[in-house]
Amino acid sequence: MSKYAPHHKSNNNPRANASTVCQKCLGRGHFIYECKSTRPYISRPSRTEILENPKSLAKLKDAGKPSVEVPEEFKNK
Repeated sequence: MSKYAPHHKSNNNPRANASTVCQKCLGRGHFIYECKSTRPYISRPSRTEILENPKSLAKLKDAGKPSVEVPEEFKNK
């Protein structure tokens, strides 16, 4: 061992608590390496759907998402 390395084992094992969110299943209380669930499908509107439907574009703007300019060809449909 190096003279600079600690000579004792660390008790710093992270524990999952109720606020821990799994990145795989988006569940709470466990880490991704402990996950036994499958990845959920989260549907999002396609780019064409966003441009053709001004209501969904307005919802995205209200939610703080980056806005996009709608081309004239999509506005006149």
